[in-house]
Amino acid sequence: MTGRFLLLLVLCVALAVLRAVIIAVVALALLALIVSFITRPRQTLVFLGTLALSVLTVAQPLACIIGVVVVASAILAARCRHRSKPNLQIGN
Repeated sequence: MTGRFLLLLVLCVALAVLRAVIIAVVALALLALIVSFITRPRQTLVFLGTLALSVLTVAQPLACIIGVVVVASAILAARCRHRSKPNLQIGN
């Protein structure tokens, strides 16, 4: 009986240590993400977008396809609008 209680106590301590390590790793990852967002915001947003897209691909493939089509359409619309703006220069 004492042996099982001791084993249970050791397992609880091991799980508590594992939980503390996981929390520390998650906190460190969030801190690294904040620092990278401050130093390189564009690359961080691309990374987060790619991460979200890969998660969406695994979870909902149809929603991923729709999302890619919407984003591609928005990019194409923005480029077409940028090209069609007249270049208004005052002077000479």
